[in-house]
Amino acid sequence: MKTYRMNAVMAGALYFLGTVFGVLSTVVGGDVLSSIVGGKPLVGVDMLGLVAANSSPLNWGAFLVLMMGISLVAMTIFLYPIFRKDSKELAVGMLLFRGALEGSYYLVGALGLLTLVALGNEYAAAGASSAALQSMGTVLYQFQDFIGPVGSIVFLIGATFLYISFYRTKLIPRWLSVWGLIGVVPYFAYA
Repeated sequence: MKTYRMNAVMAGALYFLGTVFGVLSTVVGGDVLSSIVGGKPLVGVDMLGLVAANSSPLNWGAFLVLMMGISLVAMTIFLYPIFRKDSKELAVGMLLFRGALEGSYYLVGALGLLTLVALGNEYAAAGASSAALQSMGTVLYQFQDFIGPVGSIVFLIGATFLYISFYRTKLIPRWLSVWGLIGVVPYFAYA
């Protein structure tokens, strides 16, 4: 039983750490990162020039997004043995969606952001005259915009597995699990 207590403590610490990394990524990355990740188009600006001018905060923001993903994937690994005792299907679903797929989403998002930064730096070095680089930047930006809803759906399915497992195992107070499940509903409407 002591092993599961340690797993629960580690999962809680990793969840907290993942949240901290996520908040820090938006603070460090600033408005440019928020607009790229949040799908808010940068209208009327030289996007690659703006990305190149903010390359350092965007690199740090991408690093923090990656750290958030690693923390949240590790959280699912620690929770799996606890949840498996109650329901193997829910535990595997949580591990798949909140672990593997959501972790892949964070990895692809961070790599896409780093690629956009590298492209922005090339664009700035070329003297902001390359239409080909601008086109590639637009495609990368649209890719980031496209994966947002996919990541949201993966997150919501994984969160549903997670909160149901929390509810059934009573690892956290049931009202908190119910609150999480209720929170999934409006998020689905947003996704």
